[in-house]
Amino acid sequence: MNQKMLKPASSEPSTPVSPYAWYVLGAMFLVTTFNVADRNILNVLLEPIKDEFGVSDTAMGFLVGPAFAIVHIVASFAIATLADRSTRRSVVGLGLFLWSGLTALCGLVTQFWQLVIARFGVGAFEGAGSAPAHALLCDYFPIDRRARMMTIFGMGGMTGIALGYLLGALIAETHGWRATFFVLGIPGALLALVIRATVREPERGRLDGGAPPEPVPTLTVLARLRHTPSFVHNVLGASYHAFASMGSGAFFISYLIRSHDMSLGGAAISLMLSQQLFAAVGALGGAWLCDRLGKRDIRWVMWVPTIGALAAMPFSVAFVLWPAGGHFSVGSWALPTALLILIPGTLLGATWNGPALAMTQSVTPPNMRSRASALTTGTYNLIGMGLGPLCVGLISDAFEPSMGRESLRMGLLIIGVTHILGALHQWIASRSLKNDLASVGET
Repeated sequence: MNQKMLKPASSEPSTPVSPYAWYVLGAMFLVTTFNVADRNILNVLLEPIKDEFGVSDTAMGFLVGPAFAIVHIVASFAIATLADRSTRRSVVGLGLFLWSGLTALCGLVTQFWQLVIARFGVGAFEGAGSAPAHALLCDYFPIDRRARMMTIFGMGGMTGIALGYLLGALIAETHGWRATFFVLGIPGALLALVIRATVREPERGRLDGGAPPEPVPTLTVLARLRHTPSFVHNVLGASYHAFASMGSGAFFISYLIRSHDMSLGGAAISLMLSQQLFAAVGALGGAWLCDRLGKRDIRWVMWVPTIGALAAMPFSVAFVLWPAGGHFSVGSWALPTALLILIPGTLLGATWNGPALAMTQSVTPPNMRSRASALTTGTYNLIGMGLGPLCVGLISDAFEPSMGRESLRMGLLIIGVTHILGALHQWIASRSLKNDLASVGET
């Protein structure tokens, strides 16, 4: 099949984006908000769940890690295969309805193993919220808008984390941790009905030139992606970043509670303001730089997050090693000084996700995009969410006999420095990016 060659960088005016396209992006923003909120609410609830069921940090790391991620990557690819051959809008809506229902079910469990099984189900159906949505949106936004578009989409995830932190702080302390799952699950199911009724399915590849592509076998997809160097190293880079950020992020609230004597509510709300707010600013600013500089040289789409990750590293290390005792005031609140150190690290280090997702879509032909996205998000979720929290928990438990409650610092420190490997692979990905973009029209 021959298609018009895709130009990776151009000074020509981009294809206009319609108001309806922005509506679809807004709808998908809300989908990923619930996706990530349902996924990350456990980060807020680790301490009360651990106390109620009497389990270890390793068990809690398993709950927020492998219990979700192993099922998620397998289900994501199966769902993406369906999405590449059917109506992506319907796949997203049905998946949202099912995972929201299972999130609400988590509030009814009475045994730890029941919660693990419920999270298996949430992880499986949340595969419908990423890859099909990515492919759908790329048929509404041209290549020179995709870094920003994917970052805005990803900011729904940041909003989801913030929403989870806020609900966890306000609801768990007053009504118990189970009520939080009900409050998150029911509105998500209602949003699924809105998605099904108002989002239209666009023609595949309509912004990439040529005739609509025909479906291709999964083995063909895997073979092509395996021989696309920028895709391979982009996925590896995103996976190392996810390992560091998801592994550490799962225990940040616990770290503030244990090492800086904060309450659950205070830790959740202050982290929401000092991390998620500035992560959104950093991600959007980085995406703007990627799209702007990428018109001159498309490799900047990988260079910007590479530079950001390396510049953020000293602040990230300082945050987890910062001694207890120092405080600053915000109104009547006395907050640990460590939160101030977190802000510049968050601003600089939040730039990797949007460009990674944008490049996954842009170096892949339209009839392969859902599966390519599922491989990207599935792999970095498996490594990041699947292994990151578990490894933090294992390291924390290993140092607990000698360090007591401070052992969590070692887990966060050791896992956090793997951002350096993420930056290395993104730089390697940039070296073949031009050639890989130029070959998108050849299958």
